[in-house]
This record gives sequence, structure tokens and C-alpha cells, in this order.
Amino acid sequence: MGKNKSKTRRKIHKKIVKSITVEIDKLITLAELGLGASRPLNKEKRDWINKLTKQTEKLNPILVSPIKDTGFYVLCDGWHRVQAAKKMKDKEIDALIVPIKSGLGLAKANKILRDIDQEQNYELGVSGLINNWAFFKAMDIET
Repeated sequence: MGKNKSKTRRKIHKKIVKSITVEIDKLITLAELGLGASRPLNKEKRDWINKLTKQTEKLNPILVSPIKDTGFYVLCDGWHRVQAAKKMKDKEIDALIVPIKSGLGLAKANKILRDIDQEQNYELGVSGLINNWAFFKAMDIET
């Protein structure tokens, strides 16, 4: 791809996906909206949250969609990161704003990838693909 096309694509992505810092208490989960299943905090989730709290790198941004005229955001991806941030007593977390339709699609894709990983005893390692996309998208936005 030529340099100009790459710059144009980056400009379009910056208009669609925006980087912000969001207050954790302004997040609403899909389960709270009745759009997702509420799952128990099992050992696997607790272990993952503990691992995130111990990492030295900054947490990858979560994905959110704004709820019009409320100041609240739908959490589309990043529940474990939010729980880790809460455990570390953080009040804010880095986020990428995505359009609601895209956010819901990414949330569905993430659930499918997580189910595939669980079926394969996490040998495929696909459940982090949406998280990795957010990390690289945030880097792209910063440049």
C-alpha cells in the first residue's frame, strides 16, 4: 500500500475510533443492559485479573461505545482489565471509543473466540485477538 493510502486510512480510523480516558464508574456492561450473559467470577477469571494487576506494562485500552447524552459508556471489551483496574484502586482507564454497532460486533466476536479457546484448552490462543487489535489501534492513533 502506498504512503498516501496508508495516511488516508489512518485519518479515517482516527475519526471512527478515538482514544480517551474514561471513569470506571461510568462503564455499563452488556450484561447490565440485558445484552450479554452475567457470568460468575470463577477461579479462571480471578487468576487472569490477578495476572493483570501484577504486570508492569500499562493495561491495554478497553473498548467502549458512548450512550448518547448520558456520559456513560457501554463496555464492549475489557471486563478483566476493568476488574484489574478496580482492584488496583484506579478511578480511570484508557479506552477506545468505537461506534455502538461495531462495539457490539466486536463483543460477539470476542465471545466466539473465547469459546473456541476454551474448547481447545487455550492451545489456539485466539481469545486475545480483540484485545491485541485494541492495543495496536491505540498505537496507530498515537502516531
